[in-house]
Amino acid sequence: MYQHCEPDSRHITLHDCHAEKINFEKGTLSFFFPDGFWVTQHHPLNHSGSIVLTSASQADFQLIGGKLDGMEVSIFQKSPNGTAIREDWAPERFINSVNAGDFDIEFIAEYKGCQSFLFKCWIWFGKAPYHFECEIILHSETVRYCWDELRYGCVW
Repeated sequence: MYQHCEPDSRHITLHDCHAEKINFEKGTLSFFFPDGFWVTQHHPLNHSGSIVLTSASQADFQLIGGKLDGMEVSIFQKSPNGTAIREDWAPERFINSVNAGDFDIEFIAEYKGCQSFLFKCWIWFGKAPYHFECEIILHSETVRYCWDELRYGCVW
């Protein structure tokens, strides 16, 4: 399907990238990035000296145990008095909302731990307050980043 798939995230970042679709099949959770993700200048395929955006791409996480309960999602909203309110969402609800176009996910930061990934994200939607913060924890040891080409006209 894609020309390039790689299990190493050292030279790839999802920072400021938007996922507009999520799929879960055969134990693999996939995020789809229509505008691509970033490949650093240290990646052997990047010959530009700059951080470059890919074409449409996806990131595949093999969830430990092969079940969707290997995904945890928390949405953070503010109460009228400014207190943060954390709401845990079922993975199915979150995936269905993304796939229905209710919002898309902007990845802000990524942390890798033992058998897990933690993503700090924003979910964007078309009405005030326009976005909420969210955290996505994936119980996974492996990820594959897939894309077709580097877009040298889109650099960071």
